[in-house]
Amino acid sequence: MATLTRTTAGPAGTDGDRGVRLTIALAVLGVFVTYVPITAVSVSLTTIGTSTGSSTADLQWVTDSYIIPMAATILSAGVFGDLHGRRRVFLAGMAITVLGAAIAMVAGTVAGGLHLLWVGQAVTGAGAGLLLPTTLALIAHAVPDLRARARYIALWATGLVLGLAAGPLISGTILRYAGWGWIFLPIIALAVVAGLLAALRLPESKSPQGRRLDWPGQITATVAIAASIFGVIEGGQAGWGAPSTIAGLVVGVAALAVFLRVEARSASPILQLSLFRLPAFRAASFSALAALFAIVGGLFLLSLFFGAGQHLSPLEIGVRLLFVNGVTAVANPFVGRLLAHRQPITLLAIGLGLGAVAMLLLTGLGTNTSFADAAWRLTVLGVADAFMLSAVAVAAIHAVPHHLAGMAAAANTAVRQYGGALGPAVLGVVLSSRMAGGASMVSALHTALIVNAVVLLVAAALCVATSTRQPALS
Repeated sequence: MATLTRTTAGPAGTDGDRGVRLTIALAVLGVFVTYVPITAVSVSLTTIGTSTGSSTADLQWVTDSYIIPMAATILSAGVFGDLHGRRRVFLAGMAITVLGAAIAMVAGTVAGGLHLLWVGQAVTGAGAGLLLPTTLALIAHAVPDLRARARYIALWATGLVLGLAAGPLISGTILRYAGWGWIFLPIIALAVVAGLLAALRLPESKSPQGRRLDWPGQITATVAIAASIFGVIEGGQAGWGAPSTIAGLVVGVAALAVFLRVEARSASPILQLSLFRLPAFRAASFSALAALFAIVGGLFLLSLFFGAGQHLSPLEIGVRLLFVNGVTAVANPFVGRLLAHRQPITLLAIGLGLGAVAMLLLTGLGTNTSFADAAWRLTVLGVADAFMLSAVAVAAIHAVPHHLAGMAAAANTAVRQYGGALGPAVLGVVLSSRMAGGASMVSALHTALIVNAVVLLVAAALCVATSTRQPALS
């Protein structure tokens, strides 16, 4: 077992090195490609439902069929990158993304293409699962200096947010002129460009020392993540007493128990459980879950409210969400500079606290809320998201030795995506339960936003407790 001490040792190279800059650019493009489909598809669900005659539950699986494979493959991607090379895994992720998006695009041209769309989304999600931790690990390996790395991870987070922001605008514009299948064409084009650039110019990097494939850990982790997310989603759709819900949750918990036992005994674990003895890594992991629970869940609530509550078009929804994601993208470089001089766990606490404030401010939304009144509230959330998304990744990677950066990136990403999957599922249950009890959509929205605020405040408190025990970066 490796000794867990923070280090800045790493591969040779400087910030000005052309290879490093290209690596950073491809990492940012890679994470952009993985997040465009999430919001591009979400704001297109009404159009897809009308075209295919699908139920609300069927449409929910259009999104979930992307999220589950993505979350389930993330931990494996970290090990594959360490052993076989991050360039190879990056190329594989892009190739799988192209295949999945092509299948989804074809689904838009055939009658009753919903099930084929599910398949395409699942394949694309698996590609995204390979790309997410790999892009972060590429940065961690290429830039060992903590201050420089913090700036570049903030830039990586900007790519993530720009993907979320671009998705609704891309799909909203395309849907004005073409069928829903065409929303996947830009994803194919971007993935092809990224893959070609990586094949020609991206240097290979590995961290094979002490690593080998831990198949029992890989399998049990995948089953635990996929089954538990399935159980939560089914609970929101079929009810918490439904056989499918119970089966998913039981299998998920059982697989998690086996995974923990396997990893504790493994000579080369997929996830070193001793990482969680580090207060900063532990706080960053819980905060990653809480932040993405609130961010993705909040975007789900807002998209639903603007569509069903204010009856806006997909493009109009996308414009409003720019005040979240666009502001986050603009604020990320500023947060990156702060991360070079301040403990990331402290900035993460600030972001989580501001996020809670933003959720409470959004309870001021109503069916007749003006564009301007919504915009300033959404802007506060955008600033909070910039702190959360940048700082949570930096905090996790800074907490571990350089040679475990890939493992930390994969673990943090897996937890983030797990939170991102739980957010819409749990908050959707809160929303539907309140409305089933006779509450208006506005009142139900406010309740769900308050739940989000509480989750963020708990995570912020944990970060504050951790930051008081850590010195500032010098």
